[in-house]
Amino acid sequence: MHTKLSESKVRYAMAGLGGFGAKRRETLRQSGSLTLIGGVDVREASFVQAEEEEGGDIKRYASIEEMASDPEVEAVVISTPAALHVPMAMVAARAGKAVFCEKPLGPDLDACRKLVAYCEENHIPHGHGFSSRYHPPCQEIKRYLDQGILGRIVSVSMASMHTGGLAFERDNWRFEAGENPGGPLFQCGIHKIDLARYLFGEGRWISGAVQRAVTSSPTDDAYVLLGVFGGIPLTLHSHYVACYHHTMEIFGTQGNLLLNEFPTRLAYKKTDLHSGFEPVHDLTDSIPQTDAELESLRDFAHAVRERRQPRMSGREGLRSLELVFEASHIAHELTA
Repeated sequence: MHTKLSESKVRYAMAGLGGFGAKRRETLRQSGSLTLIGGVDVREASFVQAEEEEGGDIKRYASIEEMASDPEVEAVVISTPAALHVPMAMVAARAGKAVFCEKPLGPDLDACRKLVAYCEENHIPHGHGFSSRYHPPCQEIKRYLDQGILGRIVSVSMASMHTGGLAFERDNWRFEAGENPGGPLFQCGIHKIDLARYLFGEGRWISGAVQRAVTSSPTDDAYVLLGVFGGIPLTLHSHYVACYHHTMEIFGTQGNLLLNEFPTRLAYKKTDLHSGFEPVHDLTDSIPQTDAELESLRDFAHAVRERRQPRMSGREGLRSLELVFEASHIAHELTA
């Protein structure tokens, strides 16, 4: 149970107001628990857009150091390219500010571990920006699993794909090995890894394969992985060079759940041992709407005031990132 927030909202400043930062600002605004007072961004247009959307003036800081030193700022939200997450977060944490980082935490695993440890040891609240687990279809899937509707889960298949690798310019950060280790797995597949941990339990990788031959870039093009999460065999396809495809299939003794994202379609195929016909039920229109993501952000706001780690913490983000690096290592070893 939360302690009650004071009437004033948590005052935050943001690094990276535009791009995905605009989407994050929207959810923070909708949570009703935080208010934006300033930011750092290389584009003046991002400030103009933010002021229109937030409905007030926003301080323009010259640097992350200046932003973190402002006594009015209680929390720093970082929505920049991944390579900047940890350096900026460490500046904020050392200034005693709560931190909220988007995923993935960063391309340097040791630096990520040091950041998480520093925040925990010094009672710096550290939130993390995974959101897939909070989407209404995934919350409905969690309900099916918790209630045992599918019976015993036999296996799971996940996919996270798009053809961006065929469209990115060669100077795009996604083609920089030092900024995007693991390619599609680091940028997008990590969402599915986090979702697997959330739905089924902690995991490990057994086998995998990786391709680099499609785009001739220094980063990876495609992964196929086999792991075990919560004792359940799971496959993950994560590609940069195949048609947009974000899916999850859960196979159980009493039925299957089939999720397609963008556009959303959730279907339930129920096991029927008597009729020989196993019908598919479209659940899409009956998915309950939920504010689970907003509740997660409200929990972060409470954590800022209570000086504790939020439920979606840096430690959670780090564990999913560690599985990215473990997967990449195994796949490269077995593909060599």
